[in-house]
Amino acid sequence: MDSEKGVELGTNLESERIVLPARVVEAKPKVPAVEPKPEPPLLGAIAKQAKLVGAVAKRVDEERWQVIRGDRVLNLTDKSRKAELDETVLFLSEPFSRRKGFFGLSDSDFENTLIPAMAPVVGSLRSGVIVIDPGHGGSEKGAVNDSLGLLEKDLNLDVSLRLQTLLKDLGYKVVLTRYDDRLVPLEERSRIANHSNAGVFVSVHFNAALNSEAMGLETYILTSIGALSTNDLNTGGDAQVWPGNAFDSLNFELGFRTHKGLIEDLQRVDRGFKRARFKVLKGLECPGILVECGFVSHSKEALLLNTPVYRQKLAESLARSLDDFAKPRRGDKSS
Repeated sequence: MDSEKGVELGTNLESERIVLPARVVEAKPKVPAVEPKPEPPLLGAIAKQAKLVGAVAKRVDEERWQVIRGDRVLNLTDKSRKAELDETVLFLSEPFSRRKGFFGLSDSDFENTLIPAMAPVVGSLRSGVIVIDPGHGGSEKGAVNDSLGLLEKDLNLDVSLRLQTLLKDLGYKVVLTRYDDRLVPLEERSRIANHSNAGVFVSVHFNAALNSEAMGLETYILTSIGALSTNDLNTGGDAQVWPGNAFDSLNFELGFRTHKGLIEDLQRVDRGFKRARFKVLKGLECPGILVECGFVSHSKEALLLNTPVYRQKLAESLARSLDDFAKPRRGDKSS
């Protein structure tokens, strides 16, 4: 029989299998393809936060993100409080991490870091008076290096007097909380600034640590309401409102400019732009910062701090940053 019409009895099995009509072979049921679940938009939260301040966010790699607006670049790292703004170290109140499945900043860091970092406040100062606070004094020696005979209180006063001269030359009225080796209570220091109608306040300090390898520069501003201070590892923060918190945004810009300037000018280890609830900053009625200008406990850095040339460079850097911050905000206010 013609193979197209069927298969004769007795035909071998091999040919039988070949000519059987395909329609008699049962097709296996088609299993619908499983649609892959889309990856969650991990950039979503920080992208929205960036957009709110006129910036853009992008993922650099598996652990790093950037927020960019104009020439300002904020680098963030997964699960870390340590960040960088324009290659200058700063610390967040809480780690940058996933929140409800999306990477983003905490509400506190959005309000108190991202906004002032991306959109600096241009608000005016109440005067052109700059108050310099040489830390410690009198019976309070501060940090000590016995081998070199270095006392922090003396270094603080030396740099402050140098800074006073430089700022006066720039046209500022300058007030010091102490002009010699005497003890001034912390509360009195902020009162002096307030009674002087200060436009800006800077407290000058040097550092020390049990870790003899610790070295470098730090700059502090007052911690924002309800936020964690940089060295605080607990959850939650102090919800009390201090007078100095009225200037949180200006504090940020003043602190960032000053710290960035110190790192660039002096080429020292960058220990970060930080926040703390120092008593001397709480009661201020103007923007204020506290700078830690180096470690007297580090053998090599202490030798540097002991030189008048280096202390002059410190004062010059501080004067430049204070002037850059104050000049566009003081108008024609000289006192």
